[in-house]
Amino acid sequence: MALQTRGTFAELYDNIDKVVFGILGDAQKELPKIWTDLLNVKKSDRKFERVMSVTGVGDIPEVGEGAPYTSQIIRTGWTKDFTHVQYASMFEVTNIALEDDQYDQLSQHGKWFMFASRVTEEKRAAALYNNGFGSEQSPDGVSIFNSAHVLKAGGTARNTLAAAADLSATSLEQALIDLQTETKVEAGQLVAPATSLKLVVPPALEFTAHRLVNSQLRPGVADNDVNALKRRNWSIVVNPYLTDSDAWFLQDANNKRHGMTSYTRVPLTAEPPMTDPRTRNRMYPIRWRRSFGCSFWQGVFGVPGV
Repeated sequence: MALQTRGTFAELYDNIDKVVFGILGDAQKELPKIWTDLLNVKKSDRKFERVMSVTGVGDIPEVGEGAPYTSQIIRTGWTKDFTHVQYASMFEVTNIALEDDQYDQLSQHGKWFMFASRVTEEKRAAALYNNGFGSEQSPDGVSIFNSAHVLKAGGTARNTLAAAADLSATSLEQALIDLQTETKVEAGQLVAPATSLKLVVPPALEFTAHRLVNSQLRPGVADNDVNALKRRNWSIVVNPYLTDSDAWFLQDANNKRHGMTSYTRVPLTAEPPMTDPRTRNRMYPIRWRRSFGCSFWQGVFGVPGV
């Protein structure tokens, strides 16, 4: 709980409450978000959300004249639970703030309180990428970005390079090739790879990323080869909350076609103010409930760099 060193008279609380709520709302709207551009954000009205993949059928076999058809069963695939986490805090306004400087300090505190809330969400969303090579797992029980995603029908697939590499024309081209040959459903068949892609990079790779996808000629070489990467439909997302300066990620530009997901159980909410009976300080709580995770690994591709 943060203590605001400036406050208001008790008799003016009703008016001040309105000012604070206005400050909190305005500050939130003024701050651009990154994570909502990257994740598929859904609403939830349950204690937790359970996602389940489906294992389709294998290839359809040839059948001779008069022979019986083969029978295949569509089975459940992997499941994953999204358990909503509560985030909450509040700040206090003392009884002498209005005497000293009206609403200046209160305004600043409300602004930074909401900024801290947004940063908390950004960091948690970025953890899907930062920890996506380790502790953050896809429903199949391995890390989100893995070279051996186990398919229910047998075999494996991957959504990372066979050998880690820094971001370059060569590694990005190989990643696009792998997207076309390694993006498989649980039955083992290839699916159409994304044609519109987001290239998600930390600030250290921003300019490298722009040169790679926007140059007319192949970047970083002396010849005049056409830059084939430019033919794709790219958008670059620079995320300062990525902690690895040489890790980079690809994902489908359509958030519904990849599994990086967040469920909103309770949106960021300013709760009714309270008065501390001992100090007469006014307390302004906020809270929200949200979960983050990967519901399926297809549609995203990550490389940790070297």
